[in-house]
Amino acid sequence: MGKRLGFALLALISSNPVAADLGRLPSLGHPSAVVMSRAQQAAFGRAFLLHARKTYRFVKDQDALAFVRALGRRLVAASFDPQIDFHFYIIKNPVVNAFSVPGGYVFINTGVIMATRNEDELAAVISHEISHDTQRHIPRLIAMSHKLSWAALAGILAGALLMGTSQFEGGAAAMSLSSAGLASETLKHERGYESEADHFGLRTMVRAGFNPHAMAAFFRRLKTYDRFMSVNIPESWRNHPATDIRIAEAENLAARYPNPPIHDRPAFDRFQAALIAEQGSPYTAAGRVAQTLKGRHDQSAVLYGMALADMRLGRFTKARRILGALIQASPQSIAYRTALAGLWRETGHLRAAVGVLDEARALRPRSLWIGRLTARALLAAGQTNRAHRLVKRLLDRDPYRASLYRALAHIYGRRHDYLHAHEALAEALFLEGNSKGATQELKLAAPFAKRPAARGRLQTLKVAFKEGWSVPPAFP
Repeated sequence: MGKRLGFALLALISSNPVAADLGRLPSLGHPSAVVMSRAQQAAFGRAFLLHARKTYRFVKDQDALAFVRALGRRLVAASFDPQIDFHFYIIKNPVVNAFSVPGGYVFINTGVIMATRNEDELAAVISHEISHDTQRHIPRLIAMSHKLSWAALAGILAGALLMGTSQFEGGAAAMSLSSAGLASETLKHERGYESEADHFGLRTMVRAGFNPHAMAAFFRRLKTYDRFMSVNIPESWRNHPATDIRIAEAENLAARYPNPPIHDRPAFDRFQAALIAEQGSPYTAAGRVAQTLKGRHDQSAVLYGMALADMRLGRFTKARRILGALIQASPQSIAYRTALAGLWRETGHLRAAVGVLDEARALRPRSLWIGRLTARALLAAGQTNRAHRLVKRLLDRDPYRASLYRALAHIYGRRHDYLHAHEALAEALFLEGNSKGATQELKLAAPFAKRPAARGRLQTLKVAFKEGWSVPPAFP
């Protein structure tokens, strides 16, 4: 990664006539210091995500992602720019940190999730990252760059985005490539942005109904995590203010608001237990779950984590007994049912998996992600027609979900309908940020387009993908 990433991302904004002439940019804070449109920020975020998918290990567990995305949506609705289309991802990384990218892309390390003790503390982390984007910190950093060369800006930009990721040292190295004389000015702005993100993040928490004192509580715990303070990065480049200062500022701001009690939330405990159980050695997972959740009011999440650990070890009978007991005790819990469905799929009992997911859908008929899980299970069970009907209904409600188009491509492929199979896969690739791959799929679809309407459709898609806009789906 490094400076090559910085140059690649800068290329996305170089077409902006304001950004193209860095020497004429206004000073930071001026109303005209907007060098990235919303469309450019979205393109910026998609480009970073495309690279990140090749670089980082992402958590794919749908229960975990559903929890984080629901929490993120709640905070975005209370943020200072709720019109931004945010996307939330979890990276498998023990570093206690998170980062955001323009365009509404928020990346949360598993390390930071493990360090939180309740949903309010995790809300503090996510609201901080949301605020980086709503307050346009990367565009403002670029606006300040009239004093920087393109090479220096590329290094700083790449370093800012790599902070807190698995490429910690890479980020530091990229940043150190820029002129030492610029360090103090850049550091001043970056630290100012961190304080501003804390301030707006805490206010977002309050508006979303979370306890504002959770932010300072989390900062106090961070003092025990040396890596959060970037021990491998020179002091002059540490982009987070000293923890003591952040604690004091967060406490002073939180004092203006009510201090409601922070309750244990079973959904958060299950979320945390699942991530712990699926990371590291399966032989120590149960012990790590029990240790992390020690003292929580509801210990059912510990049993849940143990069941997931047993599944990793192939102890399916034991895991099935635990999950069955949990479902009986908490029949409204979706996580236990989706885990049991996963167990049935892994052991080859595909019809049983579909049956459990049908029960989950009956409990949450509007849940898109449970619908997607059910569609996958139906495909695995060979129930192609039912899977097709379900995917089409899901696309009516969620027309820009890449995984649904991949499922649709699989369905058409089974039916030897290669025109629509390639077209659906092209849609998926485009939505994932891979325009080149999407265009290639359209070329593969062309020989199967026998009718003028089909050829016209492919040409429309080709133009749309080239220009970066999507076409409403029209699949049989």
